[in-house]
Amino acid sequence: MKPQFKVPPILEPHRREVQAGSLRLFLYDAAPQKPSPLLLLHGLGDEADSWQRLIPLLAPHRRVIAPDLPGFGRSDHPHRAYTLRFFTQTLRGLLEALFPQGNSGVTLVGSSLGAAIALRFALEHPERVERLFLLDGPALRGRLNPRLLLFLLPVLGERLYNSFRRDQDLAYASLRPYYHDLEALPSELQTFLRERVWERVWSDEQRRAYFSTYRWLMWQALWGLFKPQELRKLKIPTTIVWGEQDHIAPADSAGALAEAIPGSRLLMLRNCGHLPQQEKPEELSRLLLEG
Repeated sequence: MKPQFKVPPILEPHRREVQAGSLRLFLYDAAPQKPSPLLLLHGLGDEADSWQRLIPLLAPHRRVIAPDLPGFGRSDHPHRAYTLRFFTQTLRGLLEALFPQGNSGVTLVGSSLGAAIALRFALEHPERVERLFLLDGPALRGRLNPRLLLFLLPVLGERLYNSFRRDQDLAYASLRPYYHDLEALPSELQTFLRERVWERVWSDEQRRAYFSTYRWLMWQALWGLFKPQELRKLKIPTTIVWGEQDHIAPADSAGALAEAIPGSRLLMLRNCGHLPQQEKPEELSRLLLEG
């Protein structure tokens, strides 16, 4: 079984591929004629389709760019270590490919892992970033969901991941901790997620990228992905958005991040888990478009 990672019909008109250095990246590029681009970066084990409820709300007003990060979905899956530096270098290559004449700054919107990538990129290339939105990440401290700790163990983590191949219902149920209420999502999105998680667990390439990224991030977190002194120097307007019912990166992580970034704004979303772009797209779109 070779995963297809089918494109949601609402996003089909916006699909394209871009060569970013040596990597071929799949992405959605909606309303390219609009100004002030928003670049959306998904989280670990996800794809650009995570933004399917949000992109149609943003595209009437702004250009919206949402790639599959390398190793995930329909982008290239290089055999290498998946580190934060690798992702930020890829992001730089993507911006150079999309804006060969340079850009005056994009708004970076990162979800979970995507938030860590966006924050690291903003620290290293502040001239390329106009605004920063960090959604449920990165967690500077706080509790990690115990279910995810088993994935740190070599062999056992892979066996647990592969166990989802036995039963599509079991694979779908693995999504539940990421939402406040999975069953409250629109039925068409639930159907899509059920098929998508089944595609993911059967992708050996995506599994490899997942474990490489996850294990690197967790070990680096022991020493801190971000140093307090570098976060204090961040001058880019930053908004932190967090789901009050996030069971992956709990709400106390949000306060720690807001405290670390001077002048940042923290907004908590009620009845929302780890993925506000799926559970609260209307509220999130208003936040992204304001100002």
